[in-house]
Amino acid sequence: MELVTTTAGYEMLLRWGHLLAGITWIGLLYYFNLVQGEFFKEAEAATKSDVIQKLVPRALCWFRWGAVVTLVTGLGILGIRGGGGSIDIYVGSLLGIVMFTNVWLIIWPNQKIVIASTTQVANGGAALPEAPEALATAGLASRTNALFSVPMLYFMGASSHFPHSFNIVAFFIATLVILAVEYNGAYPVLKNINLLQKLPAGGKMAPYASVKGVIHCGLGLTIVLFSIVHFIK
Repeated sequence: MELVTTTAGYEMLLRWGHLLAGITWIGLLYYFNLVQGEFFKEAEAATKSDVIQKLVPRALCWFRWGAVVTLVTGLGILGIRGGGGSIDIYVGSLLGIVMFTNVWLIIWPNQKIVIASTTQVANGGAALPEAPEALATAGLASRTNALFSVPMLYFMGASSHFPHSFNIVAFFIATLVILAVEYNGAYPVLKNINLLQKLPAGGKMAPYASVKGVIHCGLGLTIVLFSIVHFIK
């Protein structure tokens, strides 16, 4: 038991929890985007309603709490290690934090509206008028997270196996790129904030509306971010 009570032991326990929770979170993210979304395009209305009422809430529960545990354990690891070292861990962490924010501030609140509306209709009531917009908002944020997950997983692995020294200029540029993509994904929510109403329009699903599109965009963003951290000295 002595090993567990050392700093290395604590870090290993946190890494274990981080991997378990991360696999749960990202696995369900891929389920929603690569499997469930495509299934809904072909499912009959009654089947889709049943899935939304009975399966989706359970999956979302594991999804959002998996995100919480992933974030908490990740921050714990960074705390034990004194912040990390390579720029890769910072880029990966930033992507993870943005994804966590999307889960709790956009995807989950809007999915609750969709679930409530579907349940109301199934019980003979009328659909909630805000449900279609909520579904589109949650879908765009979910697609954005699926897109972000590709470079996030790369940079998390690269922090140990192919690290780059920290460079403030490179990190600043990478941050701007990430925030630009996030702006598009969060635009349906941001447009309702008074201070942001005059900013350029966003909320475009077109580049990653399809499974193939989100995979290509994810790989493209990975290449862009890798080029920034690798070539900017």
